[in-house]
Amino acid sequence: MPKEQEVREVIKRLRKEGWTERSGKGSHRVFKRAGVTISVPTSSKEVANGTFRKIKRDAGWN
Repeated sequence: MPKEQEVREVIKRLRKEGWTERSGKGSHRVFKRAGVTISVPTSSKEVANGTFRKIKRDAGWN
């Protein structure tokens, strides 16, 4: 099972790749690019494995 990813590293990579941060609701950061929206939960220090897999798929990180 893959290691959980830190929230700050995921956000850092999205910003570096040109994702634009939009207003989020509650404890989430929302990023958009080319009609795709990614929501990153910031309520804990790490992103759960399933959530990270969804972010990877949506961002095209393979």
